[in-house]
Amino acid sequence: MTGPVATLYLGWLRARLRSTVFWTLGVAAIVVATAAFYPSLKNFFADFQSQGGAGVSSLLGLTDGIDPSAPLGYIWSNLYSNTVPWILMALGIALGAAAIAGDEEAGTLEYTLSSTATRSPILITRFAGLLTILLGIAAFSGLALLITAPLFNLTGDMTVTIDGKTLTNPGLGLSNVAVGTFAAFAVATAEAGIAFLVGAVTGSRGRAIGVATGIAVASYVFYTLANLTGVLKFLTWLSSWRWYLSSAMLINGLGWEVVLPFVLAAACGGVAWVAFERRDLQTA
Repeated sequence: MTGPVATLYLGWLRARLRSTVFWTLGVAAIVVATAAFYPSLKNFFADFQSQGGAGVSSLLGLTDGIDPSAPLGYIWSNLYSNTVPWILMALGIALGAAAIAGDEEAGTLEYTLSSTATRSPILITRFAGLLTILLGIAAFSGLALLITAPLFNLTGDMTVTIDGKTLTNPGLGLSNVAVGTFAAFAVATAEAGIAFLVGAVTGSRGRAIGVATGIAVASYVFYTLANLTGVLKFLTWLSSWRWYLSSAMLINGLGWEVVLPFVLAAACGGVAWVAFERRDLQTA
């Protein structure tokens, strides 16, 4: 990346440096705080699961006998099945809406286009910029968890006896955090792509946030209700939550389904490029 393209890319990242730092510290604080409660809450969540039945298990992503009192089960059910992907999705939607529509509404996009920059490099560098920020914050949150996990007894194996049988649940490791963080980043990438597309097509930041947020919430509610009731369950493949929650990649390892949100994001970027090239900009 050289010349004007690099200038556009780095300039957009610099403009969001302060907010990126705040997001990074905030996400890391939530991750570490949740991990810190493991010694006190591991037994509570185990009892909560046994009393809550299938509904609670579905909401927490506790499939295939995942034990929420074990290190991996606790981190999955209390961080990676809900909190981390939702935070990253919120960030991705905000970045996607701001990339084109936000600057267009503020009038700064028109100023940028009045220079030597053309629409294509602006759109490409901003799409790359939002993915860079999203990936960077996701990676830092995973790093914060890895560094602090040993302090809260999350890295050691846990041995339990059930019906006279001794079982060993492995502790949290580098591969678990890397895979879980990457999968959560993938889900967020899809929502960021949708917000980016709507913003590039309409030039409205509010509309981009509204549509992307609506799709994210609706897909989660639909997956949860269909999974609980069995109604229209065959359509849950339309929701990213189907593969994300059922695969539990933090525990079971990376699966091929993780490419699906990247395909959607790439498609959104392509359609956004075509639409942005052809429409007239709104004036501030």
